[in-house]
Amino acid sequence: MPAWTTEGTWIELAGRGLVVTSANVGLLLDVVRQVRRMSVDVGASYYGVFLLSRTTPKPALALCFDRKFPRNSELSRTLCGDRGVTWLTAAGRSMTPLWWRGEAERDRCPAFPLLALGRETPPLTPDLPGLALPAFAEDGAQGFVVLAGAEIGADDALVCDLHVRAMALFGTVARMLLSQTGEVPTMSTRELQCLRLTAQGKTSDEIAAALGLSIHTANQYLTATTQKLNAVNRMHAVAKALRLGLID
Repeated sequence: MPAWTTEGTWIELAGRGLVVTSANVGLLLDVVRQVRRMSVDVGASYYGVFLLSRTTPKPALALCFDRKFPRNSELSRTLCGDRGVTWLTAAGRSMTPLWWRGEAERDRCPAFPLLALGRETPPLTPDLPGLALPAFAEDGAQGFVVLAGAEIGADDALVCDLHVRAMALFGTVARMLLSQTGEVPTMSTRELQCLRLTAQGKTSDEIAAALGLSIHTANQYLTATTQKLNAVNRMHAVAKALRLGLID
């Protein structure tokens, strides 16, 4: 098991956010702008995009980016720790928007109880009412776009619009963070070669001949890639590898 999957190392890594590189800066800046616009539309002073860990012992949040991008905020680091774990346990699995009032009476958002969409959860952000929009990517990654602030407010139409926008942008940042944290499985050179040839429509016999392997060995590599990607068969493994950017 990778070292970062222990609770302490996950929290340390999860709170850092995405590392900006020359390869991802263009896409990342565009997504940040989209989420910033969402926060303006709903009157939120805080925004953050989080990935739901698939490998920690308990469900936990990992920061992709927040309002302090390219740095990160103390609030986001708090949410990636025990507070996020506690909230996820209480919130459960949901495909509908989640909202919460502030912990103090003065911090409660009067608009949220009027919403027909979504449901109320315990507060995620301390002292701030907020909204968490569940998002999913094609490779199975899950997460939330979190918006919070003392002046936040939304009706059903705006919440629906925000949720659609969150779903549209989430896949891009999820793939970046999965790669950074190591949740994208590590593949050997031979495994990737076999996947690429499978993607080209080659049979096991043809893959073995092209790589100078026995058919049995070629099938072993393909079985390993299927297991690592949690796929049902080799073509499913190819599809997942393409979405994760492991092959092109």
